[in-house]
Amino acid sequence: CFPMLAVTLCLTFPLVMTGPELGHFGRIIGGYPCLPHSQPWQAYLTGTYTCGGTLIADSWVVTAAHCYGGNIIVRLGKHNLAVREEGEQTRRVVRYFRHPRFDPRTLNNDVMMLKLERPVPFTQNLHPLELPRGCSAPGTECLVSGWGTLTTPQATFPNILQCGNVRIISSETCSASYPNSITNGMVCAGVPEGGVDSCQGDSGGPLVCNQQLEGIVSWGLEKCAQPNRPGVYSRVCKYVNWIQQIISAQVAPTHQLNQWVKGPTEKR
Repeated sequence: CFPMLAVTLCLTFPLVMTGPELGHFGRIIGGYPCLPHSQPWQAYLTGTYTCGGTLIADSWVVTAAHCYGGNIIVRLGKHNLAVREEGEQTRRVVRYFRHPRFDPRTLNNDVMMLKLERPVPFTQNLHPLELPRGCSAPGTECLVSGWGTLTTPQATFPNILQCGNVRIISSETCSASYPNSITNGMVCAGVPEGGVDSCQGDSGGPLVCNQQLEGIVSWGLEKCAQPNRPGVYSRVCKYVNWIQQIISAQVAPTHQLNQWVKGPTEKR
């Protein structure tokens, strides 16, 4: 069974649940403003909840299953939410594919695919992120991004996309931080001393390692960025086959995941 932890999902909609007790639905704490359009795959989802997401093909965004809600609108090519930006795109979601084994109590298999109403054109400021070819090793440097709260436990939400530098935490350390709550489909990322973390409003957004989608912001403690309490992400390398099967079943056989030549991961 799972302990009753003071944990939260990374949504901006206030939600208190039991399970690996959802303390927050992610946001970036201890980060910095991303360079404009340096995360061109970043999606901003509005609807029942406000979440992040990742563009992985011209008509597909992947996010967290706990972000599910009616009438989701996806905004892409955004950096500053307060202004209209050249090349930004807005799409309705026409089909939702939550992982069939998603457990809202434990947040296991917290992955959802969103089919957009029509493809988005790729530009330098808007293009997809590559799916992982394998699971990243502990210690790998990664970047998490989102428009989640800048402060915890009180929430302060930015208009500018925020980035945070974290590292993959070993499964053993992750499980020790959250006893009986971590599954094979989860991965922890953070810094041991705390101070940098995803938090409310970041749910569903990307954890990028080596220019590949390593994780999807899922859950963590209600007060984010505590020492030895890393953020918990859905481990995308465990879901690549499922993701590809969903896309293949919905498009012509000749359609492939769109690739883009990417530069180095932003660091600061």
